Amino acid sequence: MELPDFTEFAPFNGLREKMGAAELGYFELFDPAVHLTGNERSELESGGILRRLDEIKFLPDNTLAIKNSRVLLYNPDENYYRSHREFPTYHVARCSRLEQSMAEHADREYLVTTRLAEDYPLLKLRPGAAQTSDSANSASISSPQNAFASSVAPVSLVLHSLVVCKDCLHKLRYRDYDQYRNRKRGYSQRVLDEFRLQDFFRLYPMYPLSFGGRPSQDKANTQSD
Repeated sequence: MELPDFTEFAPFNGLREKMGAAELGYFELFDPAVHLTGNERSELESGGILRRLDEIKFLPDNTLAIKNSRVLLYNPDENYYRSHREFPTYHVARCSRLEQSMAEHADREYLVTTRLAEDYPLLKLRPGAAQTSDSANSASISSPQNAFASSVAPVSLVLHSLVVCKDCLHKLRYRDYDQYRNRKRGYSQRVLDEFRLQDFFRLYPMYPLSFGGRPSQDKANTQSD
C-alpha cells in the first residue's frame, strides 16, 4: 500500500494553517542505543554520570554529547586541581586539553552532566587520607555514590564553582574568541568574563539532537570547525 504525500494533502494543510503550525512536524522512532532513556536524562540533570573520554560522542561541530544530548564534563577530582594549582574547569568542546588527556590518561573518568549550575560536586580527600597518584585516585572516583555513603570513605563531596575551559572556547571560536591573538586580547577576555552556560546552550541547543533526516533547524549541529 502506497501512502499519499501528506505534505500535499489539502485537508491536513488546511488544518495546519488553522493551527498556525508553519513548520512541518517530525517523528523519530526511539532507539535506546542513540536516544537517552528517562533514567539517563534524570542522572545527567542531577548528579551526572562518570564516563571515560572514549565513551563521549564528539559532534561534527566539536561539541560533546551523550547519545542525543549535548553535555558538559569535568574532572571531578579536587586533588587534581590542588596538585596542579589550577582552578576547576569544565569542558564543552573537544579541545586540545581533552585530546592530551585522551592520549596520556585514557582511563581517567570525567563527570558528565547537563545541569546548569553555579557550583558542581568535586571529590576531596578527607583529612588524614593518604595522598595518591592521579591513577590511584580514579579508583575512588569510579564509584562516588559508594564513597559518599560511607563516613569512613577516603573522599568526601564538596561543591565548588567551575569556570569554562579557554581551550574549548578557542576550539569553537565561540563568539570569535581567540586566546592567542594579542590584538583581540581585550575582546576575548570580555567573552570569557561574560560566558554563561545558558547562553552557550542557546547557541548550541542541548536536547534533543537528531541524527536522522530531520530538516536542519539547528545551525550549530552542522557548524564545522
